[in-house]
Amino acid sequence: GDVNEFWKSLVGEKDCIVEIPRERWDWREYYGDPNQEENKTNIKWGGFIEGADEFDPLFFGISPREAMLMDPQQRLLMTYVWKVIEDAGYSAKSLSGTKTGIFVGTGDSGYSSLISRANIAIEGYTSTGIVPSVGPNRMSYFLNIHGPSEPVETACSSSLVAICRAIGAIETGSCEMAIVGGINTILTPEFHISFNKAGMLSEDGRCKTFSSRANGYVRGEGVGMLFLKKLKEAEHAGDHIYGVIRGASENHGGRANSLTAPNPKAQAELLQTAYLRAGIDPRTVSYIETHGTGTELGDPVEINGLKTAFKELYQSAGDTHVLSAHCGLGSVKTNIGHLELAAGVAGLIKVLLQMKHKTLVKSLHCDDINPYIELENSPFYIVRETKKWEPLYDSEGKALPLRAGVSSFGFGGANAHVVIEEYISAQKRDAIVPGDRALIVLSARNEDRLREKARQLFDAIQEYSDGNLFDIAYTLQVGREALEERL
Repeated sequence: GDVNEFWKSLVGEKDCIVEIPRERWDWREYYGDPNQEENKTNIKWGGFIEGADEFDPLFFGISPREAMLMDPQQRLLMTYVWKVIEDAGYSAKSLSGTKTGIFVGTGDSGYSSLISRANIAIEGYTSTGIVPSVGPNRMSYFLNIHGPSEPVETACSSSLVAICRAIGAIETGSCEMAIVGGINTILTPEFHISFNKAGMLSEDGRCKTFSSRANGYVRGEGVGMLFLKKLKEAEHAGDHIYGVIRGASENHGGRANSLTAPNPKAQAELLQTAYLRAGIDPRTVSYIETHGTGTELGDPVEINGLKTAFKELYQSAGDTHVLSAHCGLGSVKTNIGHLELAAGVAGLIKVLLQMKHKTLVKSLHCDDINPYIELENSPFYIVRETKKWEPLYDSEGKALPLRAGVSSFGFGGANAHVVIEEYISAQKRDAIVPGDRALIVLSARNEDRLREKARQLFDAIQEYSDGNLFDIAYTLQVGREALEERL
């Protein structure tokens, strides 16, 4: 899928959770009472991506035999790093020789156990296919880029920690640009069984964040990538900019009630650090994409951490008075499940899409709020209906850019938070006049793929064009046959 499909699911308030497909494993074989039977689980749900095994090895100069022994997370990494470069408006060739880094949340998916069960002979490239670091390393090699190339694995906070790593590397000059993100695949039942026994997973397969019926999370697959550059350089290059990272921080909870229990004090300190680094008035933040796993304990702990942090931030700003509940809280996990290694980047992409469409989407499965969550006298409310994302205004009545935060907490105690601001260009673009012509450049490896890209472009314009773009869509549609003939 792509970001347009993702947005359609979000704004359409779609729950994407399904029964575990047979291509992964037969859940019936492992179904049972985990408290009475060994290696059984009563969890049969998940969020799964289609085509997780699909890959074009020859495109990347890899033999089909070697590709078969590559962990799907490596394959997805290569595919989506390429896609994000294209989306950023660059050719991969133009990055060759640059100090571009790759920092991606990825780890061991259990693919090696599937290879062992299949009795496939060990090859020289069996090891490179399994080691997580080789995923980003392969792509750095293929693109001939010289920035840091690292996997990041801090459990559920991996992809946001990867962003923190990239920001630090860009600031120190280790790289000029960076590709960041995360990948999560669910290939074997072992973690389903373990997390179920630990009491983490929802038996009915629904992540009910902040709800009185919250009973755990549901696991999900996904991959998301972002292209990071310094704002000044992105503006100078004329790049299209989805949003601006104003601040980021990471920490660890230290000692808590247990290894996997959240620490609200550490969460509050994390948030304070991020917003102080961002240098913005905390009262101008109007949305937080929470970690929001939908656990009876974790949700109230996260809310308490938010309340503590923003109380301190308000005091630092010189005003403790909360005028209204103006900061929405939501969780993409209610739509697609908990993407674990890719959870943070999924939430961040959701925020960027909400900014693009000026819309806050409904956080699902929360008809009745958890009684342990108290939002009175706080700036927070739970987004329980899809609505327009209205800007806040300064003391002079000027509209402020939309501002939001994204939280991600690892179950081993590693936490991260990123502060995002809507990008508002200083240069005003001329309005599009009906009848104007615009050049749209498409590139592909061969004629068939170029034709397919052209078709996708026409279809996308038709589907997503509003009234202002009608003439452009109409002109392109009329010219479709002529273009296809020229292809």
